[in-house]
Amino acid sequence: MIVIRRCGKLSISPDFQGKWDDDVIFAGGIELSLFALIRRKIAEFLEHPYISKMILGMTIFLCVVIFSELAMGNTISNNIVLSLFYRYLNFFLLTFFVLEIILKFCAYGTTFFSEFINLFDSIIVIVSYVMLILDL
Repeated sequence: MIVIRRCGKLSISPDFQGKWDDDVIFAGGIELSLFALIRRKIAEFLEHPYISKMILGMTIFLCVVIFSELAMGNTISNNIVLSLFYRYLNFFLLTFFVLEIILKFCAYGTTFFSEFINLFDSIIVIVSYVMLILDL
């Protein structure tokens, strides 16, 4: 017996005939598996307007941080406090973007990397994160 939940109510799947059908399960069947449900919920979370705007805002903020770091390079390198501030700020922002990549990969699978811009962005973020951690 397959039990499905719709609108908070439990019911038996109408297509269940008392046998395991690999083709129906492979095709996704009429109900989502737990993994597919989790992927769908993560995708819905990422596509929420507030979350999308927050990611865009964090991207713009990272650009401001990078440009300010470039503009004040000598001042930052001569001041230990500013140097540590920018290091921790970069660590926080890159951690945020690594988590975004992980969530998008979980939600969309390998199709996320099928677009060149996503693949390029992911490589840049991960390489930057590793370089920051290794202090290069």
